[in-house]
Amino acid sequence: MFQEIQAALAHGERVALVTVVKVSGAAPCAPGTRLLVRADGGLVGTLGGATTDERARRDALDAITTGQAELKDYYLDPEGGESVGSCGATLRVFVEALRPEPRLLIAGAGYVGQALARLAAPLGWRVALLDDRSELTHGTSPPAGAEVALGDMPDLLRARHPDPMTWIVVVTRGHRTDQEVLRAALEGPAAYVGMIGSASKVRAIFRHLLRAGVAAADLERVHAPIGLDLGAETPDEIALSIAAELVMRRHGTSGQPLRDRHGLLRAVLDGTASDDDVPDDGATPDGADVAVVGSAEGVSAADTLTETAPGANGARPLAPTEVG
Repeated sequence: MFQEIQAALAHGERVALVTVVKVSGAAPCAPGTRLLVRADGGLVGTLGGATTDERARRDALDAITTGQAELKDYYLDPEGGESVGSCGATLRVFVEALRPEPRLLIAGAGYVGQALARLAAPLGWRVALLDDRSELTHGTSPPAGAEVALGDMPDLLRARHPDPMTWIVVVTRGHRTDQEVLRAALEGPAAYVGMIGSASKVRAIFRHLLRAGVAAADLERVHAPIGLDLGAETPDEIALSIAAELVMRRHGTSGQPLRDRHGLLRAVLDGTASDDDVPDDGATPDGADVAVVGSAEGVSAADTLTETAPGANGARPLAPTEVG
């Protein structure tokens, strides 16, 4: 069963695992028995009976939808033939959703693409760099954790069957290649499609694709120009602006500076701040303050404690960095 789980996750499929953790009475299965439920409702394994499997299937599909793990108790009715004996049985099961890491397909393995791959792999994406230039791999090692595939980029993209767990970034060497790859990217249900380029380049590509029959609703999915407005100029800075947008979109946040969002000094000056905002253990609320650390010589460091920003609050990112 673990091979089926690994294969499903490798293909970006969400599944749920139902594991028997406790048995009471004459149950048809032992603790440790597992049932794998696919997102389409398909089953691998059994808990010993069709009725029990159906209950587990419904609970597993709920877990896939909500992402919440739960303990469930199933009573097996002897009159329905679910239990082995005449006294019935109870199964306690643990239902957990297993979600694959999101997949990031970067079309273009130039300076920006490679810099983005280096940033994205530690952030939880399965990264693949796609390009048609073999010279890019001569004498160099691919970024750690990234796959490199060489060939026609639109074909490479289609062969990977982008799904709702796939994010696509188009940063190829030229306008025509960007256009061809973008059209291929829009053929599937990818979670995110972004393309690098200046406003004039993006407009030109959009016009051409509309004339070629691509629906305006499909082009609405494209994040272009890609990235947040960080004033990026170098390949590493541009990659950072793209990675920042990817993280922001994945978490559904605004990209707004936390300082602006919280307005803590203004709240203190206005007298609206509460001492209740500070927990007893001295930790800062929301993980979003900056702590200035003292030392024998005075102030020695300012450590940002931010983990993630809360919800959007109506703000939006500024205009993305324009490149090319």
